[in-house]
Amino acid sequence: MVQLLFEAKGRRCPRSQGVEGADSLVLNPHKWLGAAFDCSLYYVRDPQHLVRVMGANPSYLQSSVDGEVKNFRDWGIPLGRRFRALKLWCLLRAEGVEGLQARLRRDLANARWLSDEAARAPEWKILAPAPLQTLCLRHEPPGLAGKALDRHTLAWADAVNRSGEAYLTPAILDGRWMVRVSIGALPTEREHVADLWRLMREAARAKAAS
Repeated sequence: MVQLLFEAKGRRCPRSQGVEGADSLVLNPHKWLGAAFDCSLYYVRDPQHLVRVMGANPSYLQSSVDGEVKNFRDWGIPLGRRFRALKLWCLLRAEGVEGLQARLRRDLANARWLSDEAARAPEWKILAPAPLQTLCLRHEPPGLAGKALDRHTLAWADAVNRSGEAYLTPAILDGRWMVRVSIGALPTEREHVADLWRLMREAARAKAAS
């Protein structure tokens, strides 16, 4: 799974530089990868750190194979746990590594397309680098600034959300409201992203004129 996310066509992903120095790494396949909720991957360099803190070994939990297997009850707080790995195995069997990679690359391409469209459009601004599938942007009509711009941002984002056609997440960046667009749903294609871009522009224009 780490190879799936951090390598492409045998080449090391630049964003993974330094990951080998981490003591732990957590990934959530139930997000962009599309696994059913909940499903997290937890890699640790030395599990003994967890075992020393969370291990419990009363007589009624001991078995004859304790020395032969990893007992994950000692890696976290709960003794029992669901078989979360099964849903990830099913996902890999259903789509395959190449299928998952193709879907992630599709989303990355769609995010780059939307970022380019917004960067070229008058009054729209990309506020942060978008190396993956999430964009931070804002519509900035002339004459609006400060709290007035915040009200405008929240208004057009709310209009998009109330339309039922898409859902955007407002958030604060550098003290001002902006909008996050995350492209990662399983059925999302370029046509849907283009429809979203149209909807965003229409809502922003309408609120700016009101």
